[in-house]
Amino acid sequence: MSLQQLKVFIHELEVGMFVSALDKPWAETPFPIQGFMIKSVADASRVKAYCDYVYIDIAKGISPLDLKNPAAGSRQFKHDLRTQAQGGASAVRGLADTDRFSVPRSFTVKPDIYTKTVELSKEIPSARRVMNNLIGCLSVATRQIVKGGQFNLTQLQQSVDDMVDSVVRCPDAFTWLLQLRIKDSHTHDHSIRSALWATQFARHSGLELEQLKDLCLAALLKDVGKIGMDRALLRKPDRDTEEEAEYRSFVSASIEKLKQSGFDNRRVLNIIKFHCERFDGSGFPKGCSGQRIPFLAAVIGIASEFDCLCNPRETSATLTPSKATGRLYQHRGHAFAEDLVVEFIQSVGLYPAGTLVELTTGDRGMVIEQNPKLRLAPRLAVFESTDGVLNTDNYIFVDLKNEERARVQLQKFGQRRTYDVAKLGIVKDIEPDSLGIDERILNRLITKSFSTPNASGLLTKSQQRVKPSGGFLTALKQRFSN
Repeated sequence: MSLQQLKVFIHELEVGMFVSALDKPWAETPFPIQGFMIKSVADASRVKAYCDYVYIDIAKGISPLDLKNPAAGSRQFKHDLRTQAQGGASAVRGLADTDRFSVPRSFTVKPDIYTKTVELSKEIPSARRVMNNLIGCLSVATRQIVKGGQFNLTQLQQSVDDMVDSVVRCPDAFTWLLQLRIKDSHTHDHSIRSALWATQFARHSGLELEQLKDLCLAALLKDVGKIGMDRALLRKPDRDTEEEAEYRSFVSASIEKLKQSGFDNRRVLNIIKFHCERFDGSGFPKGCSGQRIPFLAAVIGIASEFDCLCNPRETSATLTPSKATGRLYQHRGHAFAEDLVVEFIQSVGLYPAGTLVELTTGDRGMVIEQNPKLRLAPRLAVFESTDGVLNTDNYIFVDLKNEERARVQLQKFGQRRTYDVAKLGIVKDIEPDSLGIDERILNRLITKSFSTPNASGLLTKSQQRVKPSGGFLTALKQRFSN
């Protein structure tokens, strides 16, 4: 029987639909190449972590029309599928495996509450001032907290409010600025990155503005109890029992130091208190599990974990964003609730701003901004390439959301394989620093606007050419670790 396929965007995917094709190669996902049935809401959530849209076979499963027609029996069909999924072992690899800690969805995503209101190039100067001010305020506050004295909460809260406002206006601006600071050994970078990931998730989920501010402040202050601890202990990957107990004491130490300084925001203190608890009860200090962990605390927990995966303390090597999200995905249903993991990955995207990527054409470039509705089709700066040799000083902006226009732009730019591939898209991300792009180029990338009149063609040909970065990449790592 021939396939009777329909394209379905991920938010339209329902229990009872049979997925027959994806918007990317099957090999880049854990799903079976022969297709699979969506047997539960959890199945749909897993697909959401990888795809923007899929194709369904309406001969093997229900169609969107069935959902609009009660007479088609779709409700009973969905009920039967849920019963089958709960009652027996599934043959679908990676989809209907039993989740020992599965619970009902703990939050509702409202994706259209916040919209981008300022272009990246216009937000960058404001965001830069906000970040510099935030770092200064946080440095002063933490020194005062550690000494046991009161700190200027009003000043710090204003900096937090300004950061949240910037992320709401243009979420990629702070991501870019922190990308530029990635090699900075500044003490507070982990806290600020964690605050950014948590705030971006809250924005994506449509949480109330006050919740965004509480999350941001909690992320910034959650580690004050680590100040004064032995740095070797903090970086040690294999602590013994006594060392682990000492390390875990930082949570209660953070709470105690904040209270001693006069900080009395109970909402923020509660977030900090529970942010190291884990869904399966393996966390600390209380070993809480499931929905006993406050939702906002779980958000800080997953944001902090994601940043630790991207920028591990115990090694100078960093993971590409897609590898980090792949590791995070392995924690679903264990360290973190599955729906939280899936939505968090949606919020940060597989390719955040500043990620180096390779396209299906073999071209290489860097993600400038994400498309909120199509996370796998961001806006890119594609670098000039001649016989595999890059010149990162020459580049063109393309938006993968408009694939045909992007092909035309790349062809005009001289990229010869533009029409040799069936789909123009990202193959995978590349290890940080592998292209040797200096800060001068990075700063130029974020000050150019996609909305300029020349956006349809070559945007930048530098008057001063730099020596091209050398050669082909010898290896490209897989998107997700096994």
